[in-house]
Amino acid sequence: MQTRREFVGFVAAAALGCSVEHRKPRLFEATFDVASLDRDGATIITPMAGLDGAPILIVRESDRRFHALSMQCTHEGCPVNPPVRGVITCPCHGSQYDLNGHVRMGPARLPLARYETRYDQRARTVVVWVDA
Repeated sequence: MQTRREFVGFVAAAALGCSVEHRKPRLFEATFDVASLDRDGATIITPMAGLDGAPILIVRESDRRFHALSMQCTHEGCPVNPPVRGVITCPCHGSQYDLNGHVRMGPARLPLARYETRYDQRARTVVVWVDA
């Protein structure tokens, strides 16, 4: 016969299992140290490539908000240059993007691919991912 404590433990374990099953699987996930990003608009380029094979640009929006962009041009897939004064330029055909990945100047028509992010203030890291 099951005790009440065993039953409650079983229900809790089952609920935890259900919540894990409902989480979307991820195609890509990585964690990066962002402690060096000490001002809004500061950026780093990760040493690791993202899902599309291009490096990832992490941008500090505020002391607790960051976003991450692919450094692959949406025009023809060329690697874009690191940002200069807030502008990301593709050396192949001259497309330009702002730090949010929006097109400033073509020929690109689509923004840079954006990753989901979560900031861990205690660890000063950003988790970057793409859901399946």
